[in-house]
Amino acid sequence: MKSLIYIALFTLLLTTTQARAVDTNHKNVTLLEMPYNVCWYQGVQYSEGSLIKQLEHTFVCTHKYVNQPQSQLVWLKADKEGQPIRLDPVKTIRVK
Repeated sequence: MKSLIYIALFTLLLTTTQARAVDTNHKNVTLLEMPYNVCWYQGVQYSEGSLIKQLEHTFVCTHKYVNQPQSQLVWLKADKEGQPIRLDPVKTIRVK
């Protein structure tokens, strides 16, 4: 008798779990296994190296820091060749 009750409870548990897993409100759900870096512009994702033009300026999606390839991606102003113009100059040590 106990085994019959356990089987009924287990079946009830499985059916309620499946009912909660079905998402009826969202048809196109994208699940990411691993987060990745993108640049956003007007609700659209852009990957590293993407170029956009605003008025007379061109911007490139690139890493915030040159020496950190895992840093966040940001929009930086680009030169005529599409290379980013860095805001911070390279820091050097000067000895007098």
